[in-house]
Amino acid sequence: MTMINRKFHQSWRGPASADLDSWSLVFDADTRRLQVRHDWQTSGHSGFDEWEIAEFLQQAGEAQTALIDSLFPVPVDA
Repeated sequence: MTMINRKFHQSWRGPASADLDSWSLVFDADTRRLQVRHDWQTSGHSGFDEWEIAEFLQQAGEAQTALIDSLFPVPVDA
């Protein structure tokens, strides 16, 4: 199974310094599927969620903005 993983956003979940959320664009070369994966880590537990791109973009937040910005960068002089 070949997976290509590109992280596009990370944020601090707190209160511990290692409590993080990270979002990645994941392409599964075997199934030809492109998804968003959200991984979280806290001192008590960790886990992940996966969404289809359209489902993810229907939500509003920093991670959605970060994905759009990473896919469609605006030139500095625009």
